[in-house]
Amino acid sequence: MADIAIVTGASGGIGAQIAKTIHAKSESQLKVCIHYNGNKTAAEGVRAEIPGSFLVQADLSTESGRKTLMDAVLAQGAPYVLVNNAGIDKPHEPALMVSEASYDKIMDTNLRGPLFLMRDFAKEMARNEAGVIVNVSSILARKAVVGSAVYRASKAALEALTLQFAHELGPRGLRVVAVAPGFIETAMTSAIPEEQRAGIKRDVALGGFGSPEAVAETVWHAIENQYMTGCVLPVDGGMSL
Repeated sequence: MADIAIVTGASGGIGAQIAKTIHAKSESQLKVCIHYNGNKTAAEGVRAEIPGSFLVQADLSTESGRKTLMDAVLAQGAPYVLVNNAGIDKPHEPALMVSEASYDKIMDTNLRGPLFLMRDFAKEMARNEAGVIVNVSSILARKAVVGSAVYRASKAALEALTLQFAHELGPRGLRVVAVAPGFIETAMTSAIPEEQRAGIKRDVALGGFGSPEAVAETVWHAIENQYMTGCVLPVDGGMSL
């Protein structure tokens, strides 16, 4: 049975590049699980680029969806890498207009899902006393942007969980790291109006948006570096300075 690398939200953008990079850098030693929830066509396109990979459709904000993912992975092998990449950043609501419905939607996807995936997959990894969990956070965990109150809270909490799980799981042979991208060139950010993009770029020391490849390379570094755990790696071009 193969060692599995699970990438959630791998149907496009950053997730797709992470999945492809893991496959390439591991020299096919890790079998890639491509998780998606909505865009099956895009997910199938990613699978076509990664020989030996497999697809799993599941709503990870639900217990049943997380079980679907776990069962599919265990049928293929032993989980060695979990990349919690799936997330949402909408609805955008100013602080005084935050709704409970938006809170539930964002927190269920960005925090509840990763938390319980970490718990459940770490139990499986601990059986082999080896495994790596990488949580994809955001620069917005540390930087205020109007309309991102709940999203920001979800990512800050994810970083706190990263440190806590790293502390508790280290003695079991597991490592837990977070990667915090800034503004990355994806389909999502391409919708930002040009005037707003120009304003964002003025806050970036390197003067532009990053690439999905930059994030994926950092995720691979976290997977590969055997003495790295309990940290948050920024990939933001200096925007957090």
